[in-house]
Amino acid sequence: MPECEICGEESDKLIKCKSCGAKFCEDCGSVIEKRCEFCAEEEIDDDLVEDLDEDLIEGVEKDEE
Repeated sequence: MPECEICGEESDKLIKCKSCGAKFCEDCGSVIEKRCEFCAEEEIDDDLVEDLDEDLIEGVEKDEE
């Protein structure tokens, strides 16, 4: 039986992460997004950084006016 690359448990069905290629079980990532839990966390962190960057840029533009 195939083994999850994240938790090491055997599983009937594994999903291949579209970001890193790791094969993970349903408990170790998003089946819908096809991302393992590590790549899903990185995406959330990247989104937060982008939002912060936009807020900082807007703040600088307002200060210049």
